[in-house]
Amino acid sequence: MMLNHKSHRLIYLIGLLFLAAFIVKTITDKFRIPSVVGYILLGTIFSQSVVGNFSFLSKEFLAWYNYLLNTLNFITVLAVSFISFGIGTSLYIKILKKLEFELTLIVLFESIGAFVLVSGIMLLLGKELFVAILFGTIATATAPAATVMVLKEYGIPGEYSATLMVVLALDEFLALLIFSFMEPLSYILASPEVELTFMNMFLTPFLRVTAAILLGLVIGYISQHLMIKCSSESRKILLILATIIGTSAAAVFFHISPLFANLTLGFVYRNVPKSRLDVSDKIDVLTVPLLATFFILAGTKLDISNLFDQTFLIVAFAYTFMRMLGKVGGAHLGAKLSSAPKHVEDYIGFGLIPQIGITIDLAFIIQKDFVHIGGNVSNISMLILNVILFTSIFTEIFGSLATEYALIKSDEMKTKRC
Repeated sequence: MMLNHKSHRLIYLIGLLFLAAFIVKTITDKFRIPSVVGYILLGTIFSQSVVGNFSFLSKEFLAWYNYLLNTLNFITVLAVSFISFGIGTSLYIKILKKLEFELTLIVLFESIGAFVLVSGIMLLLGKELFVAILFGTIATATAPAATVMVLKEYGIPGEYSATLMVVLALDEFLALLIFSFMEPLSYILASPEVELTFMNMFLTPFLRVTAAILLGLVIGYISQHLMIKCSSESRKILLILATIIGTSAAAVFFHISPLFANLTLGFVYRNVPKSRLDVSDKIDVLTVPLLATFFILAGTKLDISNLFDQTFLIVAFAYTFMRMLGKVGGAHLGAKLSSAPKHVEDYIGFGLIPQIGITIDLAFIIQKDFVHIGGNVSNISMLILNVILFTSIFTEIFGSLATEYALIKSDEMKTKRC
């Protein structure tokens, strides 16, 4: 009974994942491959669609395995929350003022480019308007986790890296803002019985966004004040954990975005104290196992049976290609119009390809909200979720390699690995 207790089984699985992550990290370091690539491929091997094909495994074991994987879904929220906090700390007001025009054009053009191209191709493929809007909205998001991991693994401080970090932060903010308003619109278009009103189209989303920002501001102000008074390193670490996880918990409780809240939290930590709080090193250490588990779990979501569905593959390929074209092309055009440095203009879009993390969260929100409509709309919500899960694997792998290539071309690549 003790061996089969569910809490013990969870420990077995976590221990196995960490051991596998260590092996993958060792291999990727040896062959100079971004570790995120190895984590995702490892997760694919552990995916339910692969493990379920092993005939020697009993139905009871598979049910237990699927249950444990779903039990770890909370790691997605925590991982993205820590990343959002880290990205928020890169939003330094002095840099934003200095690069205001340049950053604004880059973020606007790459987001709008992805939205327009993806929505357009979905309409050409015969998808309904609300479906096209949902795909286009999700396409605007760039998940910073993989790019940030590559920058920290391979990059050295430079103009390209600094610009990319701020663009990632602004991109996440804009994507969440767009989703907050466009998802309710799509829901109304998919539900003829729901009336389009000022309340459900604008006021409710606006209040949720405002509440998330206020939550981050309040907790951030209190936390940074306490951090200044902390002299013990252990107390600082506990305070950071309590702040980020506590903010996420409060946001989930109030049904507002933990990503928005933690992004604001990081912004407060960076700009309110008179002297910079040195928390980046602590965050880096704390998030190593969290991000490794996050990427492995993301890989487990892939359903390989979709590889044999021609319609699905067409939609997935069209979405991926148009999103990448919109991101890279839009960022290049925005940087060019703002007279950004040549290496920023040429390669800034290469760091905006990854989408796993925030897009998966948004896809799960769509699936949860739209499944209640029933009928074909419910199937559409599952299609969107599966497309995002499937394409995220490839955008993450290609995006990590593209970011590394951009660092090399921008002369901001470490000469030696640590």
